[in-house]
Amino acid sequence: MKKKEIFGVILVFTALRILLASMMGLMPQDAYYFYYSDHIALSYFDHPPMIAYMLRFFSIILGHSALSLHLADFLITSLTLYVFYLFLKEILEGETLRKAFILIATTPLMTVLCINSTPDVPLLLFWAISLLLMYRAVMHHRIIDWILAGIVVGLTFDSKYTGLFLPAGMVLFLLLSPTHRRKLISWQFLLFVVFCCLAVSPVAIWNINNHFISFKYQSTQRASSIDSFHFQPILFLGSFGSQLFLVLPVFYLVIFKAGYYLLKKYFTRSPIDDKQLFAASFSLPVIFFFTAVSLFYWVKINWMMPAFLSAAIIAVVYFKTWKSIRWQIWISLFIHLLAIIEIGYMVVPINSDDTWWGWKQLAGKVKTLQHSHPNYFVFSDDSYKTAAELNFYLPTHVYAGNLIAQDAYQFALNDTALNALSSHNGLYITSSFNQHNKSLKGNVEPYLLKYFKKVQPLDSILLKDHNGNIRRRFAVYACQGYMPPAKDHQIPVK
Repeated sequence: MKKKEIFGVILVFTALRILLASMMGLMPQDAYYFYYSDHIALSYFDHPPMIAYMLRFFSIILGHSALSLHLADFLITSLTLYVFYLFLKEILEGETLRKAFILIATTPLMTVLCINSTPDVPLLLFWAISLLLMYRAVMHHRIIDWILAGIVVGLTFDSKYTGLFLPAGMVLFLLLSPTHRRKLISWQFLLFVVFCCLAVSPVAIWNINNHFISFKYQSTQRASSIDSFHFQPILFLGSFGSQLFLVLPVFYLVIFKAGYYLLKKYFTRSPIDDKQLFAASFSLPVIFFFTAVSLFYWVKINWMMPAFLSAAIIAVVYFKTWKSIRWQIWISLFIHLLAIIEIGYMVVPINSDDTWWGWKQLAGKVKTLQHSHPNYFVFSDDSYKTAAELNFYLPTHVYAGNLIAQDAYQFALNDTALNALSSHNGLYITSSFNQHNKSLKGNVEPYLLKYFKKVQPLDSILLKDHNGNIRRRFAVYACQGYMPPAKDHQIPVK
């Protein structure tokens, strides 16, 4: 492809991402991490704080709206692509550089980051900066690069705990590289470690002050949920398929081909170029690890995301011509077209609360209910989703499931003074998709009566599309005389 063609492709995908960002409604994750930003802290129950700082910064500049959140996502992701290009320039050149960049720049992966506010947005930015600085530190021997690399690797961890793979990748590269192995016991590497530790110290301090609750949740609790390591091929197929969608089939499959030949070279003691070794050290361990985990546990679509940046370097050598990459581009354009149709018209119904549709409409109806029930607080109990969405759209605070001893994530750590609500009245809003209520098999009122003296069902809230079809349903209960749970200490997730 000529440079003009490449520029045109990038322009088209940029326009598509701006369009999708402007169309996209507010996902529960968007609202939840915005709730983080309304309660600035050193860290949070289920994630480090960088997403909160990012959203607070952009909301001050762009205002309080779903569009401002997605514009923030788009701008940060665009910066990630720029830094990634700078990293590629350190390792590749000419047509190979352009191929590697296009492999990443045209993936649905980058589009997902542009339309959904999650910790992955700052994670990939700091991951890309870390790759650039670590490579410069190792290859150019500048002290400032070692220091900056340590700081930014720490900030990557402050974005998401997946950032742990970066220092591990650095150690792996130095161990495997005969040329650079001696740097492992150098004072430059010590500086890298020290500044990395300084950068992650706020998250560590928060965890120390909160009984390591976040570290435990993301490590031991997740590990214990793996069902005795029973082989579950359906989970593997689901995870594998989601990655094929995220980075497109040819690229994803070629990564495994590249990984196989690199491992073959290593075990046959054939020389491996340091540039390829560097890229492999920050991609293959992540991809192979989560692929193995997917045989026993559901690996979410975003867990491997950062590994694909450096994976492009080891995969691009197998793209001898532009033919396969052109196919990738056309497949990606088709996926983007489907995304525009789905987001605009929701052709395929989403039988879950993990949707962008209807939340603002729900908030309007809840606001009307509040007018007819003055001095009633509002709460929900589907972990964080409904509570986070209503908190985003309503001027009054909305509580989560810890009021009735259910999962509440960060809400459980923030809303601890439940005795202050004692004897007050509340409006309970619950989705028809609420798993807890499904488990009660219609016995919602008896459960609520454990925490309220009187419970009265009200008319359900029905959310309809422009054709008048009911898309979502929320049950509503007027609850009087709140009786807080006996335990003072609320557990975010049971």
